[in-house]
Formats: sequence, C-alpha cells, structure tokens
Amino acid sequence: MGGYTVAALFAVVMFTVGLRRRTLSPRWIAADVALAVAYAVVVSRSYPPAEAASITNWVIPPLCGVTVTAAIYGGRHRAVAVGVVVAAWLAGAWPALGTPNGQELVSNATMMTVFAGVAGFAGRLLLQGARATDSATDRAVKAEHQAARAEERTEQALEFHDSVQLTLDMIATGRHSAQKNQWLAQREADFLRVLTTSRKDGAPAELATSLARMIRDHPAQELLGRGVEPRIGVLPSGLPPEVVEALTKGAREALNNVVKYAQTDEVCVTAATTADGGVRVAVIDQGIGFDTEAQPPGLGTTHSIKRIAALGGEAVIVSAPGEGTTVEMTWNS
Repeated sequence: MGGYTVAALFAVVMFTVGLRRRTLSPRWIAADVALAVAYAVVVSRSYPPAEAASITNWVIPPLCGVTVTAAIYGGRHRAVAVGVVVAAWLAGAWPALGTPNGQELVSNATMMTVFAGVAGFAGRLLLQGARATDSATDRAVKAEHQAARAEERTEQALEFHDSVQLTLDMIATGRHSAQKNQWLAQREADFLRVLTTSRKDGAPAELATSLARMIRDHPAQELLGRGVEPRIGVLPSGLPPEVVEALTKGAREALNNVVKYAQTDEVCVTAATTADGGVRVAVIDQGIGFDTEAQPPGLGTTHSIKRIAALGGEAVIVSAPGEGTTVEMTWNS
C-alpha cells in the first residue's frame, strides 16, 4: 500500500497546483507519467501472474486517471504520454497473458486508451470553450473601460462648456476689473491643469476630477489672497465612489478650517498614488498652527476622520503653534 499512498499524495499535490494555476505544465505531466510507469511495472510484477491483470491490481484505476490527464494536458506529446503509460501496463502485467485472466491484460489496455481518447477530445473542447469565454470576457471588460473613458471625456467637455467657457464669456464682457479677470482665469487654469495632469489611460481619475471641482468652487479661492494651489498627480481610476466622496469632503473640511483659523494665504491640496496602489490626499497650510493635544479637532473634522476610517482609510492631523497644519488622508485598496 505504500506505492498507492505515494501515487495518491502526488495526485493531490499535482491537482492542487493545477487548480491554483488553472493548468498543468508539461513538467507535471511528465512527472505523473514517470511515476505511473514505475508503479505499473513494479507493482504489477509483484502480483502473482493470475492476479497481475485483474481488478485486484490497484494500479489500474490510477493508470486510467494518468492517461486521461495526459490526454487533456499533454499538448502535442499527449499521444506519446498515453502510449508510454499503456506500454508500461502491458510490460508490468505481461505474465498474466498465459493465465485465465490474460484477456484482462488487453481489455484494461484498451480501456485506458479509449478513456484517454474520449477525455482528450472532450477536454480539448472544454478548454477551447473556456478560452473563448475568457477572450470574450476580456473584450467585454475592455469595451466597458473604453466606454467609461469616453463618458469621462464627454463629461469633461460638458464641464469645460459649463464652467470654463462661462468664465471666458464673463471675461470677454469687460465688466470685471483686471484683478478679477486675472483671478477668474487663474481659477479655471488650475482646474484644467488638474484634469490634464491627473490623466490615466486617457481620462482623468474620478478623485482628481472631484478634487478639482471642489478646489475651484471652494470659497477659499476668493477669500485667500493666493487662492488654493492644487498639486494633483496621476491617480488610480476606479476608486469606490464612497472613497472619492469621503476624501473630497475631508479636503473640503480642511480648507474650511484654513479659512476660519489658519490666518494665512498659503495653502495647497496634494493628491498622489501611494506605493501600494492606494491614494493620499493632503491639505497643507503655512498658518499659525495649533497644539493638537490641547485643542482636539472640531465636529466637522472628527466626522471626516470617522468617515474615512469606516472605509478602511486613515486621517492624521499634524500641527504645532507657528508651524502650519497638515491634514493627511490615506486610503489603500
């Protein structure tokens, strides 16, 4: 029974690897065939001649399994692999030929060959069908991504029409002062810069667009002398909408606090991809700062921190009197 245990353990390991990799490599098939040849000869010769080809010989079911596996995964060598296993069976159980069970020698060899042929044909059909399905799925996913990019570009065009075009029309009327026109132009330039520099695969990421709109429309743009400086790099697409919303609202709340408490005109909003594929958004001001231990965050900031934490992210406030304040929010997929 030691040989049966070895064969069974090898089969378990091989098919476990096959399930994980979704295929069996030629090396695994070769090892399976080599092991089958060994026990087909050695074990069969250990039986009395009258029993070598009978069903009492435990190698018969495993050999059928090996020929089926070789027929499906053996590639261009499948016929050779099946032939080697059948030949090993004949060589091992050959002494049974002159006994009453001699006909089972040939019938079992025929059974192994037929099983392999049927399984090989059916297996190839199934594999071809699976590959065709995978290919169709890949095409559908690509088409979906292309449609999403097209929709994003359309949305960007509408955004340009609704916002940037309106601003240009306002400037063209000549009703505003030169300083006001300069501020309007700078606001839209910053907005467009974010959309163009945060592109990935031809379309701006959802978070970049959301942050750009928030920065453009935030009162800090008018209330702070220098406005809000956006520093938004290339961001990952496909972030969950709730994550985009939480990070954008967190940045908005941080800008609210800059306007109310920081006593500075210098503030920037940064966004970047982390090393592990997540995102990091930070609002950095050069204001008066505060002691984070003596002055806990307000209701709005606390709510933002909890919202991000509920999504698996983290929000940290770094500040000290006279050293400005940084609100950093991180989310990893």
